[in-house]
Amino acid sequence: MLYHGSNVGGLHVIKANAKSHVTGECVAYFTEDRCYALVCCRDREENFVTMGIREDGKQHYFERFPNQLKILYEGKCGYLYLRSSIDGMIKTKGHTWESKSDVWIDRCEVIQDVYLEILREEKNGNIVIHRYSEIEAAEQKMHANYIKEHLEESTENMKHFYITHFSSLWD
Repeated sequence: MLYHGSNVGGLHVIKANAKSHVTGECVAYFTEDRCYALVCCRDREENFVTMGIREDGKQHYFERFPNQLKILYEGKCGYLYLRSSIDGMIKTKGHTWESKSDVWIDRCEVIQDVYLEILREEKNGNIVIHRYSEIEAAEQKMHANYIKEHLEESTENMKHFYITHFSSLWD
């Protein structure tokens, strides 16, 4: 099963309008990983995903500011668009698949509260969440200050996001 996570409901087709990280061409993205698709159920203006697969084969989500997961996902509705066929899809790296053309979806799973669903996946052992309070202070500071140092390279929307969530953490 392939998943495409979004905060936009009512889609029947996933358009090939995202830039491929591999080829730079416009593609439609999908993933084999339901947990990764869940974290994609967010506001596109807040392009802040701090998750990746580790040696244990599981997704690890790292909070980079206090209560990040809760702030980004609590009470927010998400949509997992599912596709059972890989026809026309190209596997890129990890669990990622892409298509150069628009992709019709087979069905949609509505997630009423993305935060609660991510916590359910954690309870089931499908994702490991590293909460901000569990991360060493030096690492917390390093990430916050990196954002501060690169703030001017960000879009206006992301600058606002970073200032809102990170400015109190900066040196």
